[in-house]
Amino acid sequence: MDDGALWVALLTAATAVVASWVTSKGNTQAARVQAQAAAEASEVARKREAHRATHLGFIQQANDMGIVYRRIPRYLTLQDQEARRASLSALRDQLRDAYGPFMRSLAAVSLECHPGPIAAANAVHIASGEAYIRLVAVEEEIREAEGFRQAVDAYLASVDSFIEAARQAEHEL
Repeated sequence: MDDGALWVALLTAATAVVASWVTSKGNTQAARVQAQAAAEASEVARKREAHRATHLGFIQQANDMGIVYRRIPRYLTLQDQEARRASLSALRDQLRDAYGPFMRSLAAVSLECHPGPIAAANAVHIASGEAYIRLVAVEEEIREAEGFRQAVDAYLASVDSFIEAARQAEHEL
């Protein structure tokens, strides 16, 4: 083999080794970038699902209280004061029992969610407190039932506002 052929063979071999090394580096870099992108996408999906679960938990608890609030007006018109007082007391106890899970879901929203749903959840909490205070006043015959009905309407509207805020927050993710 003459010197020219040897040089061509050496140069071809060196080119093949360098090309293999460059390809290997490129593949490694591409795999690293792809793994990082997959991890970031997985994290975004996990956060979105956590926010969604938190929103749904709060909506469930708020609706549970709303169901009790909606049952109360039918007892406000009872003529038998003892039956009225007993019914309202039982419903107030149901609200008190629902309040603990409601507050836990409110705390979860406060920790997990964006400012919009947090503010809307706090508004639901305030409206719930107002409706409860008015229920107690009606039960003790301090106030008229109309004020309670208005407070319940405000409560239900605040739950709707929370749902809209949660929907907006999900679209922003």
